[in-house]
Amino acid sequence: MKRKGLIAVLSMLMVVLSTAMCFAADDATFALKSSYPKDGQKNTSIENLGVKLYFNHSVSSKAAQANNKNSVKIVDKDGKKIPIKVLTANDDSGLVLVLGDSTNKKFKVKNNSEYKLVIEKDFVDDNGNTLGKETTVSFKTFNQTLNTTINMVMMVIMFGGIMVVTIRQQRNKDDDDKVEKEKTGESTFNPYKEAKKTGKSVEEVIAEEKKRVAKAERRAKRKGTKKVEEKLEISELLPNVYKVHRPSPIKARKAGGKKSSK
Repeated sequence: MKRKGLIAVLSMLMVVLSTAMCFAADDATFALKSSYPKDGQKNTSIENLGVKLYFNHSVSSKAAQANNKNSVKIVDKDGKKIPIKVLTANDDSGLVLVLGDSTNKKFKVKNNSEYKLVIEKDFVDDNGNTLGKETTVSFKTFNQTLNTTINMVMMVIMFGGIMVVTIRQQRNKDDDDKVEKEKTGESTFNPYKEAKKTGKSVEEVIAEEKKRVAKAERRAKRKGTKKVEEKLEISELLPNVYKVHRPSPIKARKAGGKKSSK
């Protein structure tokens, strides 16, 4: 039993040590951990073109920065380089920013276009380890033209909706006013005049007028059925509390007090 237990313990130790060695070997290899934007990402910023890189080793030494600023580039779909700035964090985070140089007159970012960040194989860390292979991050800029078109269409729809609602409200108001005038005798509907104006038959004009009047009367009836809450005065609810039209001046109060004391 003791022998079997010893063998089991030794086996577990070998597994643990081999796993640790694997992790150590992976960590020893200088490589790019992640990037933003990610490789293949779309709709990236046009105004702030650039890529944020995270490496698994520190790249903040002066020697590494001097080497690495010439070991990265951003190219368009035709392979033409654009002006860039390379910024490195002065710590062990392994952070490198590759940004488009907007101060350069040659810098021009195209709308809805593909770009590629290229990291050369001689990119190094603080200990002189190189990537050993070329690494790329491809991305596509935002389609600003399509976005502008969508916004314009939405604005047209919104203003069109507002106009339709406004016209409909005005038409209902005109119908209500017309019905009210007809009731009071201020306006008289002339089917012959309306038929001549619209080009419709007298029967059609009369039928449309009846529908319009009925609709306006229903709408007026709905408005009339809405309950209006009456505001109650506190003097109506509590005894010995009286309502005054306005507060009396202080002088009048003093004078009244003196008179009552006599």
